[in-house]
Amino acid sequence: MCHRLLPVVLAFCSSVSAADRPNIVWISCEDISSHLGCYGDANATTPNLDALAKQSVRYTRAFTVHGVCAPCRTGIITGMYPMSIGANHMRSKATLPDHVKCFPQYLKQAGYYCTNNSKTDYNFHWKQDEVWDESSRQAHWKNRTDKSQPFFAVFNLTMTHESRIWPKNWAQVVAGVPKNQLQNPDSIKVPKLYPDTADVRAAHARLLDIIMVMDTTVGRYLRELKDANLADNTIVIFWSDHGNGFPRAKRWIYDSGTLVPMMARVPKALRAKGQGTPGSVSNQLINLIDLGPTVLNLAGVKVPEHMAGQPFLGDDLPTPREYIHGARDRIDERFDMVRSVRDKRYRYVRNYNTWRPALQYIQYAETSVVRKEMRRLNAAGELHTESAQFLRAPRPAEELYDTQNDPFELHNLAGNSNHADTLSRLQKECDRWQVDVRDAHLVPEIMLDEKEQQLGSRWAILNTDGGGKRAENLNALAKLAQSSDASSAAKLLAASSSDDAAMRWWAITGLANQKAINGRALKIIQSATQDNSVAVRIAAARGLHTAGKTDQAVALLSDALSDDSDFVKHAAINELDEIGTAAAASKDAIKKMQQEMARQKKKGGYVGNIATHTLSQFAE
Repeated sequence: MCHRLLPVVLAFCSSVSAADRPNIVWISCEDISSHLGCYGDANATTPNLDALAKQSVRYTRAFTVHGVCAPCRTGIITGMYPMSIGANHMRSKATLPDHVKCFPQYLKQAGYYCTNNSKTDYNFHWKQDEVWDESSRQAHWKNRTDKSQPFFAVFNLTMTHESRIWPKNWAQVVAGVPKNQLQNPDSIKVPKLYPDTADVRAAHARLLDIIMVMDTTVGRYLRELKDANLADNTIVIFWSDHGNGFPRAKRWIYDSGTLVPMMARVPKALRAKGQGTPGSVSNQLINLIDLGPTVLNLAGVKVPEHMAGQPFLGDDLPTPREYIHGARDRIDERFDMVRSVRDKRYRYVRNYNTWRPALQYIQYAETSVVRKEMRRLNAAGELHTESAQFLRAPRPAEELYDTQNDPFELHNLAGNSNHADTLSRLQKECDRWQVDVRDAHLVPEIMLDEKEQQLGSRWAILNTDGGGKRAENLNALAKLAQSSDASSAAKLLAASSSDDAAMRWWAITGLANQKAINGRALKIIQSATQDNSVAVRIAAARGLHTAGKTDQAVALLSDALSDDSDFVKHAAINELDEIGTAAAASKDAIKKMQQEMARQKKKGGYVGNIATHTLSQFAE
């Protein structure tokens, strides 16, 4: 349904009056995975959330659509897969098509007072007064003037953000906590995902400390409802947005990054068909894009047909999910593209940028003590295999994990013949999903921006006539681009003359991944340096470098740094950075770009981050 052109419809409400609708409160927190006592973490100090779990249904298979905040929250507020609307790149600012609204808009029309305190971080352009009655650090259900008006209130707790694990910030968060209540790092058991060093144990201990502070704040919000005699008419849902701030957790779509704690306290009078039994546990597969549709359903507002999310509480529920889908694209300044499908036991991962390591250098993320420890030990040849594999390239095109026997997803079963049927089933489901929702990120970001200017939204790119077939063709070629065998090369060569610039981009990208680039393939890549699409020209530059013609590649990419588009600059500087010291001839062009950005009073942003890192490589 997500791919059809749909009319603008704000809400379809039942005949229930506003005064008879339940109040609904969300309490969300950042970056914690499931480090709570009620989820089995023996070291966690979370008495308020543990008590809430005893009053709630606790979900054990709730997943975020992406392991990082902005795309994740984009999915939650729209009920859509972010990549279906072209908003899965970190901190991108897409334009929504007319028929896609933020779900609180439907609640407001139905008579709800809607508040957000106060994180938004949506990956698209929006107007605050259309979405929220109030969105600020003072926003609260108490601020409504009509005390009989039902409310939907969100409280986003930020003291558990990954940056609060950093020692200086941690000290501020726990300033009022007695020292004897803080975690002892020596009691921490480090998963094999990370090296077991004193610094890593201390970082995990700090995470548990800030979670303890968060738990205290949760208790305060719950007491406010009780003191106002509203607990019996208020549904409370607690959730975390994604995994903790350690490598291969936050920002990733493995369980470590997407499996989150979630619980729902539903007062007895508001339970439908036995739902929300206190102390119960549900293993139903839930995607956090289901949160908005669930709130609408509980409020008696019909869920719009374009939403991919589906309600899991209330009347007239759809068939529960059989699969959880997730997508990762550009993270901060670094390009990547990963898709994933998970059932109740197995996770399938599809990598589209296999030539890049899983843990690329990201300026902000490199502040992590754990990441620093991984890099230090890896450089010394002392990092164990379970961790070191994420710093190596190339990555496998496909991964398959048995989460029951391998919860940290460390042992790839994609090549194991005993799991061939499972692999095939999940491959097909991933294909079906990407085509059905029209995966806009099959189109490179430069082209997403160009086409958005022409069509009005990124969603429209693959939702015009023939969009489904185009998505299917792009996906098939994108998968092929990860292969280096001869049969793949022949198909890539054929696609390089396509009328579709995105098809040409994947074709040239795939040719650049071949083990040997010569003959016709090299001629095609050289010809692509004159393509009318700058995105294709940049992909061709990477191919030239792979073929050993680095001087030509660097010259082409250096020229692209003067392009008016920041998207073009970003793609070009990224390729120069990946070339490394061999791109030293671009030094003057990079500095000139920095000077021009400074003259225009532009903040460096992601382009500036990579430029700084690239120049630092030349200095070594």
